[in-house]
Order: sequence, then C-alpha cells, then structure tokens
Amino acid sequence: MALTPRLDSLEAIFRKLEREFVRAFHHANLTHKADHFYNFCITAHSVRDYFLERLGKIKPTDAQPFNDAWSKIPVLVTVADVANTAKHFQLRNNNRSPRSARTKHVRHGKTTMAEVYINDRGELIVKKKTGAPTYVIEVEGGEKFELYAFMNEVMNHWKQQLKSHGIRTRRQSLAQLHGS
Repeated sequence: MALTPRLDSLEAIFRKLEREFVRAFHHANLTHKADHFYNFCITAHSVRDYFLERLGKIKPTDAQPFNDAWSKIPVLVTVADVANTAKHFQLRNNNRSPRSARTKHVRHGKTTMAEVYINDRGELIVKKKTGAPTYVIEVEGGEKFELYAFMNEVMNHWKQQLKSHGIRTRRQSLAQLHGS
C-alpha cells in the first residue's frame, strides 16, 4: 500500500528539498528553524537514494563510486551526519561500534537579512533586519557556512548532479514554495 501524499520520483523529492530550504531559511523561531533544517538534511540525504534508483545503481557495487565521491564533499557529509543523528540515537560504524559525527559544529548564530517587497503604491521597499536568528555550520575541514549558504551549496550540488545526468526539474511557483 502506498502512502498518500507520496514522493514517487526524484523530481518530487527534489521539489520537497526546495520547500524545506525555504522553510528553514524563513522561519524566525530557532526551534522551528532547527526542525526545518533537520527536515532539509533528511530530504537532501534521501535525494541520494532517489538519484541512484533513477540511474539504476541498485547494487552496492554500482552505487559505491557515487557514495565514495559524496563522502568527500563536506556539505554532503554534514547532510548525512545531521540526517542520521536525527533518526538514530547513536551514530555507528558498519561494525556497529559508536562513531562521532564528521561535522565539527552546528551552532546558533545571528545574521542580517533584508525583507524586499512592493507596497500598495508599487514602491519597492527594502527593510534591513540585523540580528536575525540562524545557524552556523562548521563542516569537516573547518569551513563555516551560515544556514542559507550551507543549504544553497547543497541545492547547487544536486542541481548540478541532476543536470549532468540529463534530469530536468520544473520550477515551483512561489505560492507552492511558501505554502500560500
């Protein structure tokens, strides 16, 4: 029996990833932002499975070159760490012994944002907002990303992977992305 609604294609999971990106970035409450960030990472990690399935890389030996390459990309390592710590109490090696996350830190931070909109008179309004809550992610190797930059890096990786394999995704409307 299939669940409804369901994510039944690579394109569907990628569109969900885009929506999680928007939710995580735009939520003002740090707890809810963290929830959406976890969901973003879980979804981004799931894209791997959908991608491999699309390519017909079902056997572990067929998927291994992809997994080996992805294990060298720090933002994807962090995605896996966050996704797996969200669903497992303890990270473990293949031999079931406990292991530490490869990601250095995910910490609260502050950032500057801009609200951009057009008012009723058709005027462009830009409001700068300083001290907006965010997260700062320090990946393996020490590079630090503010939440938006981190998620954007992940999105760009998957866009490039899909494009390089001739997989096209359609744009979502703003109403669909924002849930309005």
